[in-house]
Amino acid sequence: MTKRKLSALLIVIILALQFSACNSQTPTVTQLPTETQLIETEETVPTDVPATATAIPTALISSDIVLWAGIGSGHNQTLTERLSAFAQANGLTYESHETIDPEKITPSVKLLVATADAAQIEQVSQQVPDLKVVAIDVRGLTPGLPNVYAVTSEGGTPEQRAFLAGYALAITTDDYRVGAITLAEDDLGNRTRDSFVTGVRYFCGLCNAHYMPVNYYPFTAEVSNPNDPASWQAAVDSLLDLAVTAMFVQPEISSPDLMTYLASKNITVIGVEGQAGLEVAGRVMGVLGSDLYASTEAVVASLLEGDTFASSTGSLELKDVNPDLMSDGRLILFNRIREELLSGLIKDRP
Repeated sequence: MTKRKLSALLIVIILALQFSACNSQTPTVTQLPTETQLIETEETVPTDVPATATAIPTALISSDIVLWAGIGSGHNQTLTERLSAFAQANGLTYESHETIDPEKITPSVKLLVATADAAQIEQVSQQVPDLKVVAIDVRGLTPGLPNVYAVTSEGGTPEQRAFLAGYALAITTDDYRVGAITLAEDDLGNRTRDSFVTGVRYFCGLCNAHYMPVNYYPFTAEVSNPNDPASWQAAVDSLLDLAVTAMFVQPEISSPDLMTYLASKNITVIGVEGQAGLEVAGRVMGVLGSDLYASTEAVVASLLEGDTFASSTGSLELKDVNPDLMSDGRLILFNRIREELLSGLIKDRP
């Protein structure tokens, strides 16, 4: 009996030892590193960090003609319409911007037309020295900038108008038979007379007629009292006696009666915007007046063609051109001389 108890006790001890050996192996769990790895992964991926925004690059400026439409300029809408149409008609590209970043201007840009502030225009012209900039009616520009061409709204001086009147009549009148009627003993009248003669002779030099009567043109006549029909009629008749067929009347002495008299003699005239009597003048070649947008187009066209002239020009244009009296070819020649005159390359006085 005692032996059985000892055997049973021994069996219990052996089982207890085996059970304890099994329990001693349980704490060595191989998943602990996995649990640690999961905790580390959760810590290295924060959920509250915002995504980084992707920068959108500014578009490059690359059209042939670019309008820099300065804020507050009243010319922007008309310039947009005119330049866009000009570019389309000439197979060029066009774009418009309210602000210009010089670093975005590519070498493909041929011209920058600007109505922006003078200081901004000068800054761009300095940063992009090879770019030609046409500044439209901008005040305060530094004179003499090599790559900035300023077009102003000024309609030219009386001397410039008289010079161009003489030049226009000379290139369109047979045998240069042209003349001018000015106010006698008056400073403006003298300047008008001298500039008219200079314009005629700029084209034809001695201007000697080839057919009878052979004279050296132009001729001028002076009116002492514009309000006296006998005075201005005597001046007109003196020119008619010299076979003059085209005349320029100083605007300050023009009147409907005088211009009607010229029309009755079949005289071709060139007028100035606002001149009295143009509506009854008959054969009017054209009218000299201010046209900022036409001048802008002319400067743009000249620069694109490679022409060079001084850095500033007015807006004096020959408008309402009669194609029967001035051909397209002569008008092109006239406009080229007009640009050079307004930019200072040609003197308007002797």
